Amino acid sequence: MNLSPEARTTMKTLFVAYFYPPTESTGVPGSLRTVKFVRSLNKVESHVLTGIPQVDPERDALCHLKLPVNGEHIHRVAAWDIFKLLLRFRALFRRTKSKEAAGHSIPVFRTESSNSSTPKSRLQNLKDFIYDLCYFPDQAGPWILPAVVRGANMVRRHNIDTLFATGSPWSGLIVGYLISRLTNRPLVVDFRDPWVNNPFHHSKGRFLDTAAQKLEARIVRHAAAISLNTPPLLDEFVARYPEARDKFFVMPNGYDTADFANITPAQTKRDHSDLVLCHAGFLYGVRDPAVLLNAIRRANRLLTGDGVQRRLVFHQIGDVQLGYNLGERFGDLIESGALKIDASQPYKECLARLAAADIVVNIQPGTKTQVPSKLYDYLAIRRPILNITPADGALGQLVTTKALGDLFGFEEEDRLVEALIRIAREPTPDEFAGYPNAHEFNVATISETLYEKLKAVSAGTRLSRSKASNP
Repeated sequence: MNLSPEARTTMKTLFVAYFYPPTESTGVPGSLRTVKFVRSLNKVESHVLTGIPQVDPERDALCHLKLPVNGEHIHRVAAWDIFKLLLRFRALFRRTKSKEAAGHSIPVFRTESSNSSTPKSRLQNLKDFIYDLCYFPDQAGPWILPAVVRGANMVRRHNIDTLFATGSPWSGLIVGYLISRLTNRPLVVDFRDPWVNNPFHHSKGRFLDTAAQKLEARIVRHAAAISLNTPPLLDEFVARYPEARDKFFVMPNGYDTADFANITPAQTKRDHSDLVLCHAGFLYGVRDPAVLLNAIRRANRLLTGDGVQRRLVFHQIGDVQLGYNLGERFGDLIESGALKIDASQPYKECLARLAAADIVVNIQPGTKTQVPSKLYDYLAIRRPILNITPADGALGQLVTTKALGDLFGFEEEDRLVEALIRIAREPTPDEFAGYPNAHEFNVATISETLYEKLKAVSAGTRLSRSKASNP
């Protein structure tokens, strides 16, 4: 017998989250956001609809997590990758034609006047469109249809009360939307990043870009509540969808104290006179450490000239793909040991190395609505933070209003040099106690906001059903 939500002691929620452990480093922010909520919502019976990760156990960035984290039911669904299927058919067709051609060889002559550039260009455009369509709105596109089928069945079988869909990838939001439409369950949509106005968006062409805009608008209109992870992102959504203003609320990424319970600073080889600045994460494109490395180079020269024994060292953990060769431009720093680069590490190992650093570093381009999730890790391990980001961006505004470390723009190399020299000249400080406002980003507090939203939208749906059945 299925009990009504009122008769149960807990509410049942289906989390639609393409990323869930195990995962490689690129899926860590998305995975952890869902894990943190599931682990904190003790009044909720959690079901997680997710993909089947193709992760080598040695590359599992969240290998420390033991599932389930809080008794959740995990439902993994494989993608239906039509594009890969088309490639297999093409390969089979080509092998068949090759065998036929081997028995009936016909010479082909080409002249200088032959021009096949236009047909090839059109064919390539068609191939690109088919590829983009198969992976629309993102690489998780092939997961949408099987996830909707499985999710709708799960909602009915387990008598789910509410849906919570998180993105990116945006395919997860589409899955949540379609399940909600099919099952008439209320949907809370969670934007961890901007979709339509994402500064890192790669266009798929006018047709598909327009389709994405329409999908976002449709999801916003349908959702019972919509969380945005920063106040600037909320402002952007209010400007774009003023009629949905009452649906929007801010729910930052935050940190979960459970992730840091057993973190001890890593025992790394270092000169005790070194002042270590550490960054863990992908450095690419406009997330460029050049201003910091130039400042370290200049500061170390000045400190040496003044007879100061302390040296500044930048430790990068993670991949580097910049528009220049880091080893060539800053080879002198690598040779002297002032720049150290390590490959990506599991999440817990990264935290241990960050905890061992004197200062942790944020390098964030001028994004108006995005705050890097590593900021919350930094707050939890209680290390001084050096933020390199424009003051008018989302991170800059948060750092300024909440007093979360020092702030430097990408063009402020001279001021950064002065600050580094001043820090290096100071005696080794006592243990850093953390920032006073850090508690605002504890996920236990944030999860209470989510729970109240889930409870409210569930109650609203039950009231609507009651009125419909008793006109």
